[in-house]
Amino acid sequence: MFTTALVALDQSPAAPPTLARVADLSSWGIKKVILTHVVRVGYNQFAAYDHGENYREWLERCAEPLKEAGLEVTVCVRISGLVADELLAIAAEFKADLLLIGSRAHSRVSNLFLGSVARDLIRKTTLPLFLEWITPETDDTGTQGTAPGRPALEHVLMATDLSKYASGAENLLRELSTQAKRIDLLTVLTPDGLNNTPALPVMALAALNHIRDYLPDEAGEVSVLTERGAPAETILRIAAERDCSLILIGKHGQGWLESKLVGTTATEVCEAAQRPVLVAPLLDHQ
Repeated sequence: MFTTALVALDQSPAAPPTLARVADLSSWGIKKVILTHVVRVGYNQFAAYDHGENYREWLERCAEPLKEAGLEVTVCVRISGLVADELLAIAAEFKADLLLIGSRAHSRVSNLFLGSVARDLIRKTTLPLFLEWITPETDDTGTQGTAPGRPALEHVLMATDLSKYASGAENLLRELSTQAKRIDLLTVLTPDGLNNTPALPVMALAALNHIRDYLPDEAGEVSVLTERGAPAETILRIAAERDCSLILIGKHGQGWLESKLVGTTATEVCEAAQRPVLVAPLLDHQ
């Protein structure tokens, strides 16, 4: 279903587990990989250009195991003051259909460690975005990350608010479902929603069953869940309780108001997921 992945890397403990995830995602159809680093422009322009060559050499070394595994790998280093925008431009240039980035910690004591680049990508991307979770302990100690312990599609939690903005995630799930062993379909019933629509529990259950019925016959074991609470908090709790290997969630569109609202659920989930998250945008044709 995917063919080309843009993998954004820096020389941090996030790099090894992010690269290790590429092997898992190759089962999703990935044949081409763009290993990318964007050097953020600082006060010293010349230093940035010098570092660019060092990063290119490092990325070439990172590419070798992927090439040995049969993937077509291109290395790309750019210099920009707007890292997320540049990554999206590179993705468009190489016709990537999936973005992969490591989400690394800045503080061992903080659960919130989504960097500014990842936040910008979540807000701006029109491509599916896979965030590889990097533990704070790994980031703080400087030790090398380990390979992903589980395939992402071992146990997928798809969280949907049943709006049009969730259709990107729902459509993506249909394409991935035949490789998933277990799938949980979750919608969160908020207090406001229940107050405004007393029949919401019955309606939500019917809608989730409808999504389940449209999955391919070859899909893995499917469970349907409705839970009451705050959306992000409840999604995170269910993912932890059911030990899910991946959270799949939709995001709002690119309109000004929608871009301001996207962080209320999708980014909050990415901030504290403690597992990989796949953010699916609403495509123009949906």
